[in-house]
Amino acid sequence: MRLADLMGARVLDATGRDIGHVGDIRFVETSGPAGEPTRLRIEGLVIAPRRSSRMLAYDHRPVTAPWPLTTLARRATRHALWASWKNVASRQPPSTLGEPGTITLRQNASDLSLLSDMHAHWNK
Repeated sequence: MRLADLMGARVLDATGRDIGHVGDIRFVETSGPAGEPTRLRIEGLVIAPRRSSRMLAYDHRPVTAPWPLTTLARRATRHALWASWKNVASRQPPSTLGEPGTITLRQNASDLSLLSDMHAHWNK
């Protein structure tokens, strides 16, 4: 799997409804066996409702100051969703170069967490 095949991919919920595109991918480091380097695994996907949305890294942690950035960050991420990688039912790579792939989730969009709700969990 290539990261480029996931970024920008269309995301469908369990009902087949188009709920946005992959705006970012969150990785976590896991320890490898003794003497081996740590590995990265996908924890989940940030789903942006519009293709033109740009998270500008505001999905990584909440922005609290200065106020213009706080306002922009809230506006950019207010409708973004979080989908755990465990909830990915299937992924279709792009059929042609330069086109987005498609990811289908096991959950309905209404059952996904808002990205803003995940910040408290990530930034403990």
